[in-house]
Amino acid sequence: MTESIAEKRSIKDRLEQALIQHRAGQLRNAEALYQGILNETPEHPDALHLLGLIRGEQGQEQIGIELIERALRKRPLAAAYHHNIAGLYRRVGDMALASARFQDAFTLKPDYGEAYQGYAEMVTFAPQDPFLNAVEQQLTNPKLNDQTRCYLHFAAGKYLDDTAEYDQAFKHYELANDLAARSFSTTKNRQFFQDIVYFQPDLQSIEAQAQPVGDEPMPIFVVGMPRSGTSLVEQILASHSRVFGAGELNDLATVSLQLIQTLKAQSAPAGMRRDESSHRVQVAVDRAQARYLRALRDRDYGQGIQWIVDKHPLNFRFLGLLRAMIPGAKVVHVRRHPLDTCLSCFFQNFTKGQDYSFNLSNLGQFYIDYQRLMNHWSAIPGLDIHTVTYESMLAAPQAVIESLLAFCELPFEPACLTFYDTVRPVSTASFNQVRQPIYQTSKARWRHYAQHLGPLARVLDLDAESPAMITESRL
Repeated sequence: MTESIAEKRSIKDRLEQALIQHRAGQLRNAEALYQGILNETPEHPDALHLLGLIRGEQGQEQIGIELIERALRKRPLAAAYHHNIAGLYRRVGDMALASARFQDAFTLKPDYGEAYQGYAEMVTFAPQDPFLNAVEQQLTNPKLNDQTRCYLHFAAGKYLDDTAEYDQAFKHYELANDLAARSFSTTKNRQFFQDIVYFQPDLQSIEAQAQPVGDEPMPIFVVGMPRSGTSLVEQILASHSRVFGAGELNDLATVSLQLIQTLKAQSAPAGMRRDESSHRVQVAVDRAQARYLRALRDRDYGQGIQWIVDKHPLNFRFLGLLRAMIPGAKVVHVRRHPLDTCLSCFFQNFTKGQDYSFNLSNLGQFYIDYQRLMNHWSAIPGLDIHTVTYESMLAAPQAVIESLLAFCELPFEPACLTFYDTVRPVSTASFNQVRQPIYQTSKARWRHYAQHLGPLARVLDLDAESPAMITESRL
């Protein structure tokens, strides 16, 4: 039956309303609106596509793929559908289909900068690949906006890094980061770190009173700087039969920020009795623990699971709260050479949460503050922190993995050595690396760019580290 003009207008209005909810992160509201449209018009392509995106965000990637494939049957020339389903195929490890769909997207829409970047992240380029010419041709278009140019420069940088044109690659990455136009305040971030350290001791008196957590799975927090190897460590742990890898979760940040606000508030009121103040903090800790563990365990992790990995690198900020909030949790701290870490961050177009990474000076200052905070947490008695260095993982993977598993009170399983065969969704920037055996090419990668990294090295106080010689001068 043909839709009337009024029905079409109604669907359009509801789609616009759903998109507002979707972009605001109100997924349940948006989901209900998309589903309502599909109840009336089961093959509405936009509703199928957008509901598919929500299913992907909910960790139901295969359902998301099925929905967007249905949308594509109705509208095969929609470049955005191809681009977005490519992201889901990439997440579940179907790299061939992901690459093909990214190509479809920028073939249908030649100025689709994000699709060029997505494709570039998928493949390892060889010299003379026509991809760079296509990107450079698009960059000559004066009508492109800055965001599209940003994507294209990241794509060109990846091509040139793969083909060992390092100076040209760095120029494109610099342009890409400038065009991203992210703002970040080192001063505000440093004050935030100082607040966490200042108020954390208020929890020490109540640590012994924390509520028991029962026999359900407990969290392993994998923390460190982004691009330091945290995804690799999570993949290794998730390959164990008693471990579920939950990916990057925001739950600890949510409950920790609320707890910090409570600590600030309880220290301010004049005339409040000490026991009353302590009780308020205890209540806040109990609530934070309950909220976090409820969110953590509200997942389909299967039978026999002892640990759930929460791999948000920036959870390092909240380690000082964990003794009171989640006793029994394990913390694995992953470290990598600071220049390799920072360079890899600078070459990654993070979608959100890493605004410091788009400027080398900010990146260096953030790294210093991270290092200071981790040194502080490591000196506090009672925090169960195990450090894994990326370089030691490359040098002696079995020994490092055995030590890691022993720390997590887990028996060794061979599957942890062949982690790249483990089938699970991976949504982080390391989607490719965790599906390959450990390789050495990312070690000391910074040396290729040494002549561009002098200012960053000085911020990091690494001036004396000079095995790389550039025109007979030290870095």
